[in-house]
Amino acid sequence: MVLSAIIPLVVLMSATMTGPMIFQRPTDRLILEELQDAQNLGANVAEAIDRHRKTVTTRLRQLEDYGLVNNVGRGVYAITEKGEVVLENFDDYEPNNTDAFTEIVEEELSDRRKE
Repeated sequence: MVLSAIIPLVVLMSATMTGPMIFQRPTDRLILEELQDAQNLGANVAEAIDRHRKTVTTRLRQLEDYGLVNNVGRGVYAITEKGEVVLENFDDYEPNNTDAFTEIVEEELSDRRKE
């Protein structure tokens, strides 16, 4: 009985915590590439990249938590400036060194904002 009261709290905390960007390759890259040209429905993105709709929906939510995409309403997503920077530097991403990748992305964003 006590355990059932704890589980929802743990899930809520993990859903709202921020941490390192951990990508599911190649799915996350394909999603960002698909949104690079225009905003789109998650279902359309799933079809375009040949992935299951639920997988894409889950990944879009995670990418939104990272600040890489925005849900602009009714399931329509758009890539953010940070998402564009991540996409441009995706080849430098190493799952065992997420701090270095985050640093690359933050430096690039800072440089863009100075221009």
